[in-house]
Amino acid sequence: MKIVRLLLLGLGFLLLLYLFAQLNPAAILGSLHHVGWSGFGLVLAGGLLLTVSLSAGLYPLLLSRGSAGLVFAARQVRDSAGDILPFTQIGGIALGMRALVLGGIKPVQAITAGMVDVTTELLAQSLFILAGIGLAAPKIRTDPYLGPYYGWLITGTLLFAAGIFVFAFLQMASSRLVEVMFRPTSFGGNAALFREAIHSLYRQRSRVALSVALHFMAWCASGLWLWLVFQVRGRPISPGSAIAIQSLLEALRSATVFVPAAVGIQEAGYAALAPVFGLAPEAGLAASLLRRARDIVVGIPVLLIWQWVEARRAGRSPANTGNENPG
Repeated sequence: MKIVRLLLLGLGFLLLLYLFAQLNPAAILGSLHHVGWSGFGLVLAGGLLLTVSLSAGLYPLLLSRGSAGLVFAARQVRDSAGDILPFTQIGGIALGMRALVLGGIKPVQAITAGMVDVTTELLAQSLFILAGIGLAAPKIRTDPYLGPYYGWLITGTLLFAAGIFVFAFLQMASSRLVEVMFRPTSFGGNAALFREAIHSLYRQRSRVALSVALHFMAWCASGLWLWLVFQVRGRPISPGSAIAIQSLLEALRSATVFVPAAVGIQEAGYAALAPVFGLAPEAGLAASLLRRARDIVVGIPVLLIWQWVEARRAGRSPANTGNENPG
């Protein structure tokens, strides 16, 4: 799997180089230069608020055992790992669960809440993609490249949502799949206790429904954050168009989930979608690079702090790293 990840990462970088070769680098750099430090500061602030929104869906699943600060930190570790390190998104999710354990949440509770959170978020994401396709329908249908595939976009999104329900059912019927993916014992958890905990959490339907609703609002906020990115770049678009672009981009990222950090995929997606909404491909690629810059500026300090916490914990209790809560 490591070889496959490195191969996919290499192909992603080749795709990125191809995009730069085909587009106008001067136009891309000029678009980024227009942002300035004040504009980039707004992008950073908006991104932190977006992370707060994205983390909110996990909070009701922790059954009030975690603080809002811990939930935010776990989400930031998860996103930073998935956006910077040569991991798939699954690797980032696992590190987010680990951050909850380091913050004092029992391993079984951290894995259970984290796994159900992934399920509710994916379900909300499918609703967000459908909403985005609905907003973009007039432009997609008239686009010579995307128009012929409009029906397939709808069908694919519905199949994606159906797959999430199947995934949730597998968690309820047999948690073996989840155990293979996230190995509760590697967190200091017990597989049998994990199965009991996940059944108990899914029975609390109001909490699960609240998580889906919070995640849906957060995904809509991600579209507004993209709207902010285009605003500071001097290429304003409507909030509806920004939500539509972001939803279609997230659909593409979900379809290529095993490409580490979505390298090349994210850039190609923004470059391809921008012309549908009246922008040059260079404007889409510049928006993607600005998003990458934000991920790096925030993510590197977050991951360094996480490594420091891990090292400190290991130094205190090397034999029980996965089994004790930090003091």
